[in-house]
Amino acid sequence: MTGQKERVFPMVDVDNDVYIAYLPLAHILELCCEILVFYLGIKCGYSSPQTLTDQSTAIKRGQKGDLQVLRPHLMCCVPTILDRVHKAVNEKINQSNFIQRQLFHLSYKMKVKRLELGLESPNLDRLIFSRFNQLVLGGRVKTMLCGGAVLSEDTQLFVQAALCVTLFQGYGLTETCAAGTIADRYDITIGRAGYPLVSCEIRLENWDEGQYKNTDKPNPRGEILIGGKVVADGYFADAAKENVNFKLIDGQRYFSTGDIGEVFPDGTIKIIDRKKDLVKLRGGEYVSLTKVEMAISKVPIIENSCLCASHSAEYTVALICPNTKQMSNYTERHFDEKEWQKLVDNEDFVEQILKEVQDACKKAGIERFETPQRIKIVLEAWTPETGLVTDALKLKRKAIEQKYKDDIEDLYQDKKEKSNTEKKRPTQNKNQLTNENKTSENNSKHKSIDDKKSNENRTDIAQNITENSDSIKKDL
Repeated sequence: MTGQKERVFPMVDVDNDVYIAYLPLAHILELCCEILVFYLGIKCGYSSPQTLTDQSTAIKRGQKGDLQVLRPHLMCCVPTILDRVHKAVNEKINQSNFIQRQLFHLSYKMKVKRLELGLESPNLDRLIFSRFNQLVLGGRVKTMLCGGAVLSEDTQLFVQAALCVTLFQGYGLTETCAAGTIADRYDITIGRAGYPLVSCEIRLENWDEGQYKNTDKPNPRGEILIGGKVVADGYFADAAKENVNFKLIDGQRYFSTGDIGEVFPDGTIKIIDRKKDLVKLRGGEYVSLTKVEMAISKVPIIENSCLCASHSAEYTVALICPNTKQMSNYTERHFDEKEWQKLVDNEDFVEQILKEVQDACKKAGIERFETPQRIKIVLEAWTPETGLVTDALKLKRKAIEQKYKDDIEDLYQDKKEKSNTEKKRPTQNKNQLTNENKTSENNSKHKSIDDKKSNENRTDIAQNITENSDSIKKDL
């Protein structure tokens, strides 16, 4: 990486720029970026996710976060952090008045159009968007490097347009010393991870089970293999795992990443799937767990989610970790209850959140069989300290599924019981209908008899009136 600084951090002013380091050094991306920063002689300030912004958990009300104090020019990010920034800014915009909202959305659409054409928007930046960079990032951030997971296209566009930041997506792993691919500064495409670094060789291997082949049209697809001197020698005291993940092909040593990539004609790569995250349901359909979770993450009240699927099930369920602040506002607005934790067992509340999740999936084009049919709202926050996410805030699926094993089983059991109840209802309705018809017939019979009696009574009364009137006339 140090030999390719123009690819990693272009437009760097060594004398004046400041880099902010807030990810743990256990994260290979942060480690390599800091090595590069020290190699170039750039000033570096240290922070943490708990003190990064004004809204971070360790920052008291009225105090400034590290971004506002340090005001850096360079930083690296993981998608989870950028997704949170995206949702936080959107929430602020939605709370503004009608004119401000319309002005922002109109300006945003105009800038996105210009970005897609490779054009700059200095007037829009000066009048509208520069203040968002000031409010969120301190006002001087000009370059971001994002890696660690797949970044959603919506978030990438938002960061580049609304925050006035040049965002580079990269792809690499710990086993390849963070090396793999990185986007070019002039690449205007969205959702791609760039083209390979010169220290790497990349090839695609067929994955027949997932129906990804390097002969696919219009673009080849398959499992990404990274080779070159950047590939690690192996795993410490784990030869079995080493034999599975490392391969020797044509005299070159490659690492099997487990990620599914698509190579475009210009040489750029897009990460489209992951072998571990692709689950086959009982009906034969494949579910991409990450794709669905990215759609769910768009819901402002949700901080994190874990989609659960099994080859023995016909549908998916999800564990939902709420955003405490947003969820409190939501429950206060809809259920007149500030403490959302009291409502996690409330059926109406759970159904309402499920509807929000399903609407987000539908909007993202998620298939019905992929969309969660049941959810469990968890109380515990998912942080690296709890062991449920990594230092890069990626899900530890096995740890989550083990911790919430009973809850997941209950979700599937509840769905089955509900389905069986619905199947029984038509028979009950039929019996009820038969009884109702009999009752209706009896009522109509009684009614006709009563009507007949009533008509007879009315005739008798009329005759009496007529007779009485004749006698009255005689008397007169």
